[in-house]
Amino acid sequence: MPVGGGGGTGGAAATTSAVTKIDSIDPHIVMMMRDVMDSATTAIPLKVCAGAAGGGGGGGDTRSSGQNGTAGTAGVAVSNCIASNNSGTGGAGGSGSASQKGGVGGGGAGGNGGVIVLCTTTVTNPFTLTVTGGAGGAIGATGHQTNAQAGQNGSAGTSIQILI
Repeated sequence: MPVGGGGGTGGAAATTSAVTKIDSIDPHIVMMMRDVMDSATTAIPLKVCAGAAGGGGGGGDTRSSGQNGTAGTAGVAVSNCIASNNSGTGGAGGSGSASQKGGVGGGGAGGNGGVIVLCTTTVTNPFTLTVTGGAGGAIGATGHQTNAQAGQNGSAGTSIQILI
């Protein structure tokens, strides 16, 4: 009896390349930091961190000739970042079954938390700054779930307090 196709692999994680430690820059330079951190004539804006990867597609069942699911999209590698968090990988899609049931899709990776830069004159921070990463996506709800994986959670972001 023919078997269904395999699920697509989850998207690959992406890297983040941080340029500098923003919390070590003089507060008066923070406003123009993108202009002083690059040697190009036109300054490259600072970015937050790498983009999350997508989940893999589910494998086909025996009615669709058991074709394999497509791979998830890779995360987006980013440079000139404030945070140095790499993204997570997407989950693999489930395999199709021989009983005419296609595989479920894998979950996409959760996005990384953002960046908060707080310039303040207050020594004690009265604010609660949350930069939690996003939850990884769940596997598809309907279909064959063998080998299916949820996406990885995103990394926590960066919270920086600069005393001026």
